[in-house]
Amino acid sequence: MLFENDYITLTRSENIILMHTKKSGFPIKSFDKITQELPRLKITSFPELRRALSTEGNEGEIASYASEIEISISLDKMKAEAEIYLTSEEIEEQRQELPMLIAEALKSKGIRPGQTEINWNAIKTKQSIVVAEGIAPVKGDDAVITYIEVPERRPVIREDGSADYYEMNFVTPIKKGDWLGEKIPPQEGINGFDIFGNEIPSKKGLDNKLYYDRKSVEEVEEDGKIVLRAVHGGVLEFENGVVGIGQQLLINGDVGPETGSITFDGTVVISGTVLAGYSVNATGDISVGAKEGVTNAKEVRSEQADVYIKGGVFGGGTTVIEAKGSIFIKHANECSLFAQTVQVGSYLLGSQVIADFVYVDRHKGRIIGGNIEGKYRIECAVAGNRHERVTELCAKGIDKEALHIDVQKMAQSIKNLQKQITQLENHVEPLEKVVTSLVGAQREAYDKIQDTLKTSREEVFVLDQAIQANLHTMKTAVPPQIEITHVANPGVCIQIGSKTSTIDSSTKGVFEMIDGVLNI
Repeated sequence: MLFENDYITLTRSENIILMHTKKSGFPIKSFDKITQELPRLKITSFPELRRALSTEGNEGEIASYASEIEISISLDKMKAEAEIYLTSEEIEEQRQELPMLIAEALKSKGIRPGQTEINWNAIKTKQSIVVAEGIAPVKGDDAVITYIEVPERRPVIREDGSADYYEMNFVTPIKKGDWLGEKIPPQEGINGFDIFGNEIPSKKGLDNKLYYDRKSVEEVEEDGKIVLRAVHGGVLEFENGVVGIGQQLLINGDVGPETGSITFDGTVVISGTVLAGYSVNATGDISVGAKEGVTNAKEVRSEQADVYIKGGVFGGGTTVIEAKGSIFIKHANECSLFAQTVQVGSYLLGSQVIADFVYVDRHKGRIIGGNIEGKYRIECAVAGNRHERVTELCAKGIDKEALHIDVQKMAQSIKNLQKQITQLENHVEPLEKVVTSLVGAQREAYDKIQDTLKTSREEVFVLDQAIQANLHTMKTAVPPQIEITHVANPGVCIQIGSKTSTIDSSTKGVFEMIDGVLNI
């Protein structure tokens, strides 16, 4: 017998607890006190217990008799918990034997003990404690990609904040065999184990890809790494995340009578200057290293990259400097500059400039005379001069409404072309099965339809690309601004968008459209 009072009697038969109800009326909540005194008593069904308590003379199973220590195992077999069903007095009496008792309980389940730290002095009755944990597998390291560092193309900034355009990391020369990048391959992981000692396979790290120009760069396995090395000498190219070596033409001296005008598919590095009447055209970067700059050259033009002129340009009204990307130049005197970004170290004098951004050193750079058009921004320290020389500064921005109209027109053109393509495809489809038997006029008609289909599809592609470019421009465009940090002299004409104003007294600041009004 385990328990008896005026209402019930509890007896144990092996692992089963039987209750005899002598009379009804014993509160079910009072069982809390009984289970505290008998922690190994585990009620199997409270509804059944409630029914038995209200039925006088009832005798039946209402609980099970738990082991002193019961082990529960997680579904993933990575953790085992022990629940202690000893009374507080029993725990105190057997505290020294608890480690052995739990170890035996684990062993009976086939679990490896000793994988967790337990504060045995803090254990209480009916407490669940983690007594065994598996070792989780460790995923291997992912592949690590490293590329050669590409020097930033920007002038050296002096202590006073002004820019020194005489020294720039414009071209990075590369020799055959130079290191250009590497990949440390993904690593194997570390296997884990569950609480039964079963091995859990780990996952290998994720791989990654090296991106390089296979014509100028090769993969070499070195010390367990995949290393990129230059196949030949040239100049570093790193476009759209792809490293490569561009062809390089080195001219130790001037471009002039001894060399003739230069046209080259690659980068051109000139240690001297470009003499009057001569030109340099290249697909890659063009660097002109003479400190005295360029005088009366015909043209310096990069189709796909940047132009750097260490000195400056005295154009005599004829020299044209053009780049797909940026122009970096010390000064420009009576010449034309066309690029996405124009960066000038000292001054623009009587020149024409068309770019998205025009930066003339904001600490001391001057723009005097000429016509400067920066789609989004123009900045300088001084504009115009005391003699009120006419200096036109224009930041038009973009006409989003006009671009939107163009997008709509192109979208309609695509719709018309697609309709035409569908009609032609429907017309030519039956002929596909008998094309080999077509001769004479029938074959000519078939070939003509195919040519028209090809041309129409190409037109759709070109129009779609143009639409995407316009939408990107509309989304990323910034409001146009002209900033003059020191002084804008009288005679300077400021145009923002479609609004124009000529300065009649010295001023400075950021000029822009505010609520449709030019703030001059």
